[in-house]
Amino acid sequence: MVAVGLFVTGAAQAQAPPPAYFVGRSHEELRALAADPANDVLLRRAAATKLVVDLADAGDVDAADAAGREFARNVDPRALAHAAAVRRRLLVHPFAVAALLVPLALAAVGLATGRRKLRGSAPPLRRLAPVAGVFLLQTGLVGAWLATRYENGSPVPFVVFAACLAPLLATFRAWGAVGSRRVEARAARGVLAALAVVALGFLVVERVNPAYLAGFGL
Repeated sequence: MVAVGLFVTGAAQAQAPPPAYFVGRSHEELRALAADPANDVLLRRAAATKLVVDLADAGDVDAADAAGREFARNVDPRALAHAAAVRRRLLVHPFAVAALLVPLALAAVGLATGRRKLRGSAPPLRRLAPVAGVFLLQTGLVGAWLATRYENGSPVPFVVFAACLAPLLATFRAWGAVGSRRVEARAARGVLAALAVVALGFLVVERVNPAYLAGFGL
């Protein structure tokens, strides 16, 4: 979808090769098409753009940047911006993984040390269920419906996020029920839970449909 959107626009786009022309072509073939002076300028531009985007989407941002420099005079600038966004996304990824796993590990330790209180966590979980259910329905169903109202919108990230969020909320609520009642402890758990939710959202969207991260420069 990103590659298609990065092809030349306007009147020039009508003369450029269709996206299907590049389907299945290797990076070497795209490079050859972009470098061959005998090819039409629009073909070379489209091939160079596709090469940069494909390399970036494959996670090889160094190669994408190198291709961008190699064909700097004949590549869509948006392809270079896309490669830069993918680089930022790759930098954020390990921090998001840590922001999700560290709170979960601490919650697991808290639940293990407070296992005697686990039975007492059932009432809080039952009280949370209606509110959590409404929130998850709104996030999953309403978000998915809104996404389908936009061109090229996909409901999948919202549905997957809601499905992954349900056990996360239950885990953190159980942790809160067995954990310390001191204000600073509750505040710390709240901050960790919020970080984990944001990290989960990023990781789900990154995996399912990274195009939604474009608005955040990623």
